[in-house]
Amino acid sequence: MITIPEYQIFAKIYEGSNSIVYRGKQEKDHLPVVLKFNKGNYRSEAENNRYRKEYEIISSLSLSGVIKAYELEK
Repeated sequence: MITIPEYQIFAKIYEGSNSIVYRGKQEKDHLPVVLKFNKGNYRSEAENNRYRKEYEIISSLSLSGVIKAYELEK
């Protein structure tokens, strides 16, 4: 399992050709989180825009059963 500062990782929940997703929690406030990462070391501008748009869509939703997006980090 990977180590990410400020997060405790519990499980890998998805791995695709371009991204990997983990379930965990923030250590500072113990909130459950889902962390999504690009698998490569370098993202193209198109990939950055896709991640940004995905974040904007998810953070604008306020529906039961839909995860809440806390922040977008590089």
